[in-house]
Amino acid sequence: MDVLIHADGFTLGDAQKALVEEKIGRLEHYEPRAMRARVHLRRTTAHHSDTQFQVKVLIEVPGQDISAEEQASQPIEAVDLLFEKLEHRLERRKNERLAKRSEGSHFKAAQAGM
Repeated sequence: MDVLIHADGFTLGDAQKALVEEKIGRLEHYEPRAMRARVHLRRTTAHHSDTQFQVKVLIEVPGQDISAEEQASQPIEAVDLLFEKLEHRLERRKNERLAKRSEGSHFKAAQAGM
């Protein structure tokens, strides 16, 4: 999965970019068909506050894309919060997809036994 990172209103260091790529790249475990993740980090205000940095992620997958947004006082903190949110959402989506697949196999097995 390609991870495209765009920072608006501040500069993101190489170490921070690598950390964002590593975190978002781990989401591919839950959605292996994901082609690209677009990460947009934005500084919303110049004053220090709990919502100073905003992170938006759009994960492009066949069918319906997955997006999420989170705000925090530091950009990496916002990425961590967003990662947890997306991880939970993708895990639930994966489990639902696997449940549908296993329901279909039980139905086929029942028909074959008739």
